[in-house]
Amino acid sequence: MYLCPRAERPALDFDEQNKLEVVTIASSIIVGPFIMQNIPGSVTAALALITRNEAHYSILLQHGLVHTDDLCNAHIFLYEHHATKGRYICSSQDKTILQLAKMMRERYPEYDIPIK
Repeated sequence: MYLCPRAERPALDFDEQNKLEVVTIASSIIVGPFIMQNIPGSVTAALALITRNEAHYSILLQHGLVHTDDLCNAHIFLYEHHATKGRYICSSQDKTILQLAKMMRERYPEYDIPIK
């Protein structure tokens, strides 16, 4: 179940009071393929270095990243393991904007990714 942070705490409290099985997953910036008509905000932010969208650089200063496939696998894992309860954080990489820029510059030399 996806809940925005403001809804997550009340849902977990309700779970505790009513003995339900609520599980939440808090993810870092989600990157990878998407099926929406519009580009998700997380993808826009993750691509900011390539698109030079400086308005999103502040999001990338220090952040975590998780690939869509990993987040889907986390949902499936928690769904299949009925003893799970509470809140889980799903993030696989923790990078600064400089580390991300250097990594992207090495992997995608065809893009002029700024490193300053």
